[in-house]
Amino acid sequence: MDPNGYRALARLLKGGSGVIRKTCLDEAALGRAENLTGAVGLVGMDAGGQPFTGFPCEVELDGERVLFEQFSREKVLLICGGGHVSRPVSTFGKLLGYQVLVADDRPEFAARERFPDADETACADFTDLLRRYDWDAYPDTSVVIVTRGHAADIACLRQVVGRDLPYIGMIGSHKKNAAVFDVLRREGVTDAQLAAVHAPIGLPIGGQTPEEIAVSIAAELVQTRQGKGQAVFSEAMLDALLDEGSAGGIMATVVRKRGSAPRGPGARLLLLPSGEALGTIGGGLAEYQALETMRGLLAAPRPMLTHIDMANGEAGKDGLICGGSVDVLFEVVT
Repeated sequence: MDPNGYRALARLLKGGSGVIRKTCLDEAALGRAENLTGAVGLVGMDAGGQPFTGFPCEVELDGERVLFEQFSREKVLLICGGGHVSRPVSTFGKLLGYQVLVADDRPEFAARERFPDADETACADFTDLLRRYDWDAYPDTSVVIVTRGHAADIACLRQVVGRDLPYIGMIGSHKKNAAVFDVLRREGVTDAQLAAVHAPIGLPIGGQTPEEIAVSIAAELVQTRQGKGQAVFSEAMLDALLDEGSAGGIMATVVRKRGSAPRGPGARLLLLPSGEALGTIGGGLAEYQALETMRGLLAAPRPMLTHIDMANGEAGKDGLICGGSVDVLFEVVT
């Protein structure tokens, strides 16, 4: 197995490792990649000539154009509280591609049948559960605190507020949340740490019903992730890559986006030798053209960088599709 191939990357992610993947975009070494673990020092300039600031990012490094991406095993939505708001939040979480865990300290509110969309439910003391949770193995965990009262909210927030997580949100009025914050301030939690908590939770769209509140929470999760830079493979794609039958497949990755193209850098589509496709680079014309290219590459494997302009053709000229363009890197799975 190629230690820098996608199958090795999948094995690292399944093992709980965070990985930074470095991929060359220059013609002479197109698709040459390294899977980097541990502390990685990055020094370079992005495509606009500005210092490297985050992932994914195309930079000039040692005279080469390089794409850096940061991968985590999977993104998890940890919902603390199994009440009426939690149920639609769980459903939206799955629709957004999260592994969903719902926890409550009351058996009837952590019942599996109450959350058919969740991957797992847990009945446990909130403090004990959050202390035992493997934050190192699942660094891309977003926490939604929607418990039944102040005491449980404080217990949950106390365990997560100092962690570097993509999202922490807590339900409640401004007055109630201020009271919770005051308790934690007296315990030594800083204002900077509390400022990272979305409270009241959700975007201010005026939601009243559990479903409307869940929409606002889901929207805030999407908004907050923009620019966070974690790339995530679905469990289905990881499992497919770990199977020996994936060798020789083709991986398509969006490396540049312009205009109103639906997906940006890091979006991926995998075509297995069997003909099965997993993932998406946005659907529509771009995905159709990518799949046509990938089927050709299955027969004659090689790396390729292709520009797909969705504004071309009659549909684009007439405004019948999104427009925009993407540059797509095709790589052979090893």
